[in-house]
Amino acid sequence: MLLGLQACKTDAPVFTSKITVVGKWYIRQHNLKLIKDGAQVGETIRTSYTKDDFIQFFADGTGYQSKQNSPAASLSTFHYTLKNNIITMYTDGAKGVDETITKLTENELSVHYESPLPDPVVEGKFNTEIDDYAFTKEL
Repeated sequence: MLLGLQACKTDAPVFTSKITVVGKWYIRQHNLKLIKDGAQVGETIRTSYTKDDFIQFFADGTGYQSKQNSPAASLSTFHYTLKNNIITMYTDGAKGVDETITKLTENELSVHYESPLPDPVVEGKFNTEIDDYAFTKEL
């Protein structure tokens, strides 16, 4: 019996971290598309980001993001809620902006957002701007 007990060994427990938006995410890519009358009329893909381009989510539903404005960079604070794959971000006095989380892993976050834009030529008509952001988190 002693031999049988020695032959049995238990594996070490495997710990997995809970995947969450909480943390500091660095922007890696922004893909912007312009849709007019149902057809894509423009696209810009930006990948020239640095460690100064980030968004930080805290567990208490607050956060801040960097803004690369002139004359100097600054931080913008916000509140957020998360329900299923929809994250809604609020700034003081403003209506919340709903964004769809399209990917969330331990170190990758992708967000999709669509917004109406007034047509510069036809008053009262709107086009659509589609923004897709990709972030990474250093572990």
